[in-house]
Amino acid sequence: MLARKDYPRVYIETAQDAFEVQLAQLEKAELAPTLQRNALRNLALSLEMHFVHRQRGLEPKDGALKELRSVAELLTHDAKAPIALEYLRELANGSFDELFEVFAN
Repeated sequence: MLARKDYPRVYIETAQDAFEVQLAQLEKAELAPTLQRNALRNLALSLEMHFVHRQRGLEPKDGALKELRSVAELLTHDAKAPIALEYLRELANGSFDELFEVFAN
């Protein structure tokens, strides 16, 4: 697939809505630590995969999208790497802000 320089605004909005619903459910759920860790990891990877073909050159330097890409790479190659719920929320908020600012059409 070719790198994308934009995404339909509705695609970003739909991904954001789905992410927020899932994260809220994880917050409310009383999960075993291992299950919560894996669910948060999967949610972070899912967020990256929704926008994996974005053009790297358009991402803000030292921005949340670059950080999301790095986190996803780490989580993919290190099965034991944890991700905190609050960190994931902040990373997602920053990523969606950048997606709307740079990639929404």
